[in-house]
Amino acid sequence: MFRIVELLGLCAPLVGAAIAVYYRRRLGGAFGIALVAAVIASIASIVGVVTGKVMWFGSGGAEGITHRMELGAGIRNLLLVLAWALLLLVIVRRPARRAQAR
Repeated sequence: MFRIVELLGLCAPLVGAAIAVYYRRRLGGAFGIALVAAVIASIASIVGVVTGKVMWFGSGGAEGITHRMELGAGIRNLLLVLAWALLLLVIVRRPARRAQAR
């Protein structure tokens, strides 16, 4: 069950990219930013999965494992914050509906 949830979490940014591609005309100039945000979120998901697998390798015992977990989580969170900021920029840059109708 946990593997299914993990796979859904990995696919979520890809679904976001698919939605951005589907609505590319409505997004206008913000389409590129939306796609970059989806790619950054995908990289963050990959970092999370790799961190979970790699934390056991290396020296330092429990302290080393904790350090690697914290580092991976920090990188993942920074990438996700960047993706969120880009999505907020997309919301601001998206053309108004009245402008689209013209």
